[in-house]
Amino acid sequence: MCPFESASDSRFDALRPDQHEGPRDILPRLVEGDPLELLERCARHIASEALLLDLERLHARSLAIVARRSGEATEENIEEWLCDRVDDAANQLIHEELYEERLGFPPLREADPRSSFLMGALGIEPALTRGVSVSYHRKSRELRRTFWRAVVSGDSIEGIAEEAGSTRDDVLASLRNVIRSMTLLGVRESTRSDTQPSDPGQEST
Repeated sequence: MCPFESASDSRFDALRPDQHEGPRDILPRLVEGDPLELLERCARHIASEALLLDLERLHARSLAIVARRSGEATEENIEEWLCDRVDDAANQLIHEELYEERLGFPPLREADPRSSFLMGALGIEPALTRGVSVSYHRKSRELRRTFWRAVVSGDSIEGIAEEAGSTRDDVLASLRNVIRSMTLLGVRESTRSDTQPSDPGQEST
């Protein structure tokens, strides 16, 4: 029985496969017009979790996961279920990046828009961009959010401190913590660690 048999929201028609359909049949419906608004969900997830992920790659991975696991969704839990699948996709990309860095695979800098940001905003050497991303994603969400607001969004240090009920010095200390992880020493420490985080932000310091 299809979990969306009585659904009233036509956006979710894409998740109503018949008994002869598989993920490859569902995927084109998810791409056509983006009925589940997965691209927007991916963008919100990146900003909310302060992740250095390529939006296009996250969107593509989310589409594949949703198509493959569409039979799990129900009309009652669709919103939460879609958010969880985007989170799954983000974690997969973060873990893959970690393994690629440890195995010494050359980063695809030309196809990765994060490289331009890291090189332009922080002066990171091109060869270090993936290692910097790995080190960054091991930081806690709180530290990543502080960095994101100050560096990516351009919020003032004073505004960040006031909203967090903190002090200017605390915010600056958090920024120094994250930025240190993006130095050559910080990248080496992160990629040599024997701890493999199950989620972004396992390391909080």
